[in-house]
Amino acid sequence: MESNSVNNEEGFDLDAIPASEPEGDVVYELGCGATILTPPHDRPLTEEGPANANANDNENDNDNGTHDPIASSEECKQKGNECFKQGAYLDAIDFYTDAIEACPGIKGEDLLNLQARHEEQEREKANQRYQRDSDRRLTNRNFKRNNQTNNDNDNDNDNDGNDGNDNGNDNGNNDHEQSKSKDEDDTLAPKEFTPPSHPYGKYMAIYNSNKAASLIHLGRFSEAMTSCNIAVLADPTYPKAYIRRMTCHEQTEEIDLALRDAKKALELSLKNRDIQMHVKRLEKKEAERMEKLKEETMGKLKDLGNSILGNFGMSLDNFKAEKDPNTGSYSVRMG
Repeated sequence: MESNSVNNEEGFDLDAIPASEPEGDVVYELGCGATILTPPHDRPLTEEGPANANANDNENDNDNGTHDPIASSEECKQKGNECFKQGAYLDAIDFYTDAIEACPGIKGEDLLNLQARHEEQEREKANQRYQRDSDRRLTNRNFKRNNQTNNDNDNDNDNDGNDGNDNGNDNGNNDHEQSKSKDEDDTLAPKEFTPPSHPYGKYMAIYNSNKAASLIHLGRFSEAMTSCNIAVLADPTYPKAYIRRMTCHEQTEEIDLALRDAKKALELSLKNRDIQMHVKRLEKKEAERMEKLKEETMGKLKDLGNSILGNFGMSLDNFKAEKDPNTGSYSVRMG
């Protein structure tokens, strides 16, 4: 499905659509202008319009006489937009929720459940990789120890008459073990979650993103983040879902995650100056956070060191760290 977006910084840009009749569906969005969605000729339909239906029954029919599967969703979304403009955010949330529930295709809760199941499988695979690597390290240590023992025995028995008799079998076993290890590595390799394709993903992303905007205005950031997560899964190419999730992360002091979402949105909308400013602002904020974290960590380590050295009547103040300008390494000496 092709799209042509018109951006605006605040509110609804109702004049974003040209005066001439656009080819495709017009989707107005919160704080982001409007989008002209041009459906393919094989746009999925859920039911056919009845041949003998009256005019009222056909108010949501397309020109070709077929029922529009998202007409109810679009109607609810427009009502939600009006409520949002009036500051009636609770009513807007209700209408956006109705739009989401009326939209055909896999539901947001199911997408989240699929993602949670995938993450659980990835955690189990990580545990298996850790166990596998531990077993391999133990096997390698035992192998080297046995080889050293065999070499010592060979030196004591140079004429035992068994030199090279088992080389063929050993090579065959090694090839089999290497092939088995490769298959195991492929099975346990980490994989990124890929959500199933949604026939109306762009619409679902907009509905959930608009709902998130309303929740953000009410300070309900956890719920807004859930709506943003669904929007991202429904349409991973929708930058405004990442920006609204960025806002949620920033409000909950998760600056690293906020920066990650801002960078992802910038990848999808490289020329957007607002997003560029978000990235620069969050990069500075994240650097400050890391510096503060480093100072707190060093302070805790110093307290721990002083508690140990105090048993000997000393403290870290008795030592001085000097940096070598040539190598960048530090040396510690008594002050």
